[in-house]
Amino acid sequence: MEAGVREKVEKILKGELKYTSANLAFNMLISKMQKKVQANPDNMEACMKEMEEFLAKYTIVAKVDLANIAAL
Repeated sequence: MEAGVREKVEKILKGELKYTSANLAFNMLISKMQKKVQANPDNMEACMKEMEEFLAKYTIVAKVDLANIAAL
């Protein structure tokens, strides 16, 4: 994940930036990670790792959503 996109994903997880994917599974993952980060901000690295694993597994979702996030 590029540094600029990673920064925006972190802001999404912190709730500083709003993003809604067309993919339900990705939206559910974002919601889950947001709750973890809100409960304990130290969870950010673990959440980013889980996001990267999801995106590596579902490359089509990654291609579309990371391009959309980069455009925010």
